[in-house]
Amino acid sequence: MTNYVADIESETPRRKGRYAQVSEVNVELSQLITLGNILSRYCNLKSEALERLLDIKLQSVVLKKNRKLYSLYQERSEILVVRKGWVSLCHSVKSRGKSICNVYMPGDIVGIRESFFDNHNMAILALQDCQLDRVSVVSLHDLCEKYADIKRAVVSYILVNDNITIERLRSCTHHKAEERVAHFLLEVYARYNFKNMIDSNVFSLPIKQEIVGELLGITSVHVSRCMTSLEQKKMIRKTRSSINLLQPELLAEYTGFNENLIYGHLIQV
Repeated sequence: MTNYVADIESETPRRKGRYAQVSEVNVELSQLITLGNILSRYCNLKSEALERLLDIKLQSVVLKKNRKLYSLYQERSEILVVRKGWVSLCHSVKSRGKSICNVYMPGDIVGIRESFFDNHNMAILALQDCQLDRVSVVSLHDLCEKYADIKRAVVSYILVNDNITIERLRSCTHHKAEERVAHFLLEVYARYNFKNMIDSNVFSLPIKQEIVGELLGITSVHVSRCMTSLEQKKMIRKTRSSINLLQPELLAEYTGFNENLIYGHLIQV
């Protein structure tokens, strides 16, 4: 039997203060976040497939804010379902240590793409106190082989997340800093809407400016200036714990954000 290799380490102590917490609706929906429920959003799953997904044994993982989880299972990255809190995914880069490549919110699956690659280490950084479900890589891969609808759902999930990354990269290569920040806010807004986790234009964003800056290729100071500028233009209203998109349609026109470029293929699934 192969053992999990996992190590949790504390980050350098941070300045005291509170960042955005998961909203009440997210806390309630966390009880409904299961592997089957998540994948069924990306492809219609038959009842037998849903039952098999429920049979997969899960291991609950609690990760405190600012702590990292290093994981590798049978020479492949682990798969984790985010039930509560936000996390970021980091890959090892020899010249720069750990490099943040994406952020995940409740209802996301971390590592599902990476699990299909050999010797693919990853580190997960908790942006809040988090609750994760560790999924058996072997079990999920076996189900992909046996059930075509599960395989389609997994491929569709990977495609959507790749689309998110591609559109974020497109924004970074074609837009100035302020437009990049606005585009990122629309991305997060679309992700919340797709999961039916909000019913207004207000959403929680528990991500420090340093992380937003690393994702968008700008400094944290520049992120702050862009947020202030968007507020002054009456496009957003921000608090310590939330973002309110005052004019999402105008923001989309301003940034060229198109939700169909991320989720459009699901209409045909």
